[in-house]
Amino acid sequence: MPETPLWDELTRSEQRLLIRLFGGGSLRNQNPEDIEGLSRRGLVDDEQNLSVPGLLALTLAMRRQQTDALRRAGFAA
Repeated sequence: MPETPLWDELTRSEQRLLIRLFGGGSLRNQNPEDIEGLSRRGLVDDEQNLSVPGLLALTLAMRRQQTDALRRAGFAA
């Protein structure tokens, strides 16, 4: 879907890190290369917290997943 191109470009481990931050976790003891990738894209800030663009990418991906699940279940057109 076109609304989640940034999410789709992330590796699975980078996606997991964003989910971890969204859930209140930290990037402590995580792969530095993944953290650098997120930082380079502006998805985490200098303190390694979830940034607004990171939150937007994650919420758009979550919305897409929910819509797809509803569509598969036959609840949405």
